[in-house]
Amino acid sequence: MSTSFDDKNKLIQMYEQKGLNKGSVMDVLCDFVMEYDFVRILEGFLKEYVERRDYMGVVYSDAFDKEDEEFFGENHVLFYYGVDAEGEDTVTHEELYKYLQTACEFYIKRYPEHTENVEELLSKIKDQYDIKD
Repeated sequence: MSTSFDDKNKLIQMYEQKGLNKGSVMDVLCDFVMEYDFVRILEGFLKEYVERRDYMGVVYSDAFDKEDEEFFGENHVLFYYGVDAEGEDTVTHEELYKYLQTACEFYIKRYPEHTENVEELLSKIKDQYDIKD
């Protein structure tokens, strides 16, 4: 029987095999897959409002005005994990989709009964950002 730690390492390996190596993005998504209602989290990504905590979360760039000191670029998503700026990574919408796609692949292996719902949400996210194959 695998542990949550083993599963997290497997998911991280999947990211790394695909050349996806932004640590905070992987950490946040691993926690979402392992410890949260991941389908609800995907719905949050579709609405561009994902659950946040003091120590981890996701912020879309449109949460800030371009003149704000905190603004980190148009059409970007900030992932933070921990309490300092070193635990932050920013991705484009296309990169976000690639990270989510990998998380979904892993999640579906664990919960095949959610395949249809997860694939539908991922497809909507892909369409929302006009991601091309």
